[in-house]
Amino acid sequence: MSTQETSPEPKQDRARATRRRLLDAAGRSLCELGFAGTTTTVVAKRAGVSQGALYKHFRSKQQMIAATTEHLFKGLIEAFREAFSKAATGRDPIARALPSLWAVFVTPELYAVVELYIAARTDDGLREALVPVLIQHRENLRAEAKALFPEAAEKNPRFDIVVDSLMAALQGAAVSAAVLGEVQDAAQLGGFLEEMCRRELQAPFGRV
Repeated sequence: MSTQETSPEPKQDRARATRRRLLDAAGRSLCELGFAGTTTTVVAKRAGVSQGALYKHFRSKQQMIAATTEHLFKGLIEAFREAFSKAATGRDPIARALPSLWAVFVTPELYAVVELYIAARTDDGLREALVPVLIQHRENLRAEAKALFPEAAEKNPRFDIVVDSLMAALQGAAVSAAVLGEVQDAAQLGGFLEEMCRRELQAPFGRV
């Protein structure tokens, strides 16, 4: 089995419950201890199962981390969806969405995932396992954005790159904030991102 492949969801209720405990335990460990501290031994202990039981679900640490990343992404997508849906109910969805999105980017779960990006740079097995998960997450984010801005998605050929750029900018700012404790020139960055979103996501699209 390639490290890119994650083990399928078990069919038995008991096995599904064990897998869920393992994913929850691994997620908490990544948030609290980071990638280096999230060993199979730690995860099995936190989940209350044996290492043998863990390896019935995940053949390697890399496979476990990839499945956990997918698990964390599901929660993050729900947070993004909630932020988008709240923004859509207001008069100015862009102005309302950006602060809500930013709140998601400075969560322990998002920081745990960002750390995995860095760790994968020098870990071939981890990188191979993460690539399909990260690609799918990008597509899920685009789908959420298209649901909120259907006209822009249909009429602006740059829609996908706009969404990707916004997410990259927020993620980069969140990394800086994790180290510096704040975002330098936060007001200017926020103003720039809001201006970009208005230009690209509201008609007439692409206006200068």
